[in-house]
Amino acid sequence: MDPNPAFSRLALIGVGYIGGSAALAARRAGLVGRVVGYDVDPQAGPLALARAVVDEMADSAEAAAAGASLVLLAAPVQSLAGLVRRIAGRLAPTATVIDVGSVKHPVVLEADAALSSGRFVGCHPLAGAEHVGVGAADPEIFAGRACFLCPSERTSPEATRMATLFWQGLGCQVASIEPALHDRLMAAVSHLPHVAAFALAASLTDALPLIESNTLPGRPTTSLRDTIRIAASSPQVWRDILLANREHLLPLVRELEQRVSTISAAMASGDAAALEAALALGQACRQRLVK
Repeated sequence: MDPNPAFSRLALIGVGYIGGSAALAARRAGLVGRVVGYDVDPQAGPLALARAVVDEMADSAEAAAAGASLVLLAAPVQSLAGLVRRIAGRLAPTATVIDVGSVKHPVVLEADAALSSGRFVGCHPLAGAEHVGVGAADPEIFAGRACFLCPSERTSPEATRMATLFWQGLGCQVASIEPALHDRLMAAVSHLPHVAAFALAASLTDALPLIESNTLPGRPTTSLRDTIRIAASSPQVWRDILLANREHLLPLVRELEQRVSTISAAMASGDAAALEAALALGQACRQRLVK
């Protein structure tokens, strides 16, 4: 262990897949000294201790945050504002508070209102997979990945510097983006794809007996597997994300509905030209999005 780590005590509030991965990566990089965790799920603690994700588990978010030089909020998006309010009175004056949420603007507004010191930095590492729980924590997931920092006008330069130090230490490429712009972007590149994947998987409910009886167990076709991969993600986590960012996401969902309706109408009428045009537009967009 580095005798003089950048962060002497890390409070990990939300001991799950992303938070656990970040703690493991920070340990390996020598960024943190002691790691104190807290999670509403009592089953998370023993596994986190066994995997050396944390050194100890606190019995409350407030106790975990007390004396921490860095607080990492890795809890569901809808709970973040309440957590910031809860820990505000227990924070050291120089503590930096960061999160990993996929929605930033409402979280940053609430955190700024709760923390007068400007020590909160909204963060979003674009890392990880559809895994759930601290048992899947993997310190490798951040290497070479992007991490958005979303400071507000109230965020102190020192807090931004410490957040940058942390994520770069985990191997991320850090970029700053305005919180509301971040949410508009994520609605298009992350949240809409999750809506589509969940809906596609659910649309096959009635076809499951046919699929399961005529394919290898657990081995769907490549096209189906690839397009529904992210539907393995936590429904609870994504419920919160979709609701928190619905202002930007709903217009895109309605556009998706319209595109599916166009394809459906062309198929129903046997209009080959209209069907090909709809498919060609999708192909052209895909070619621009994926180089």
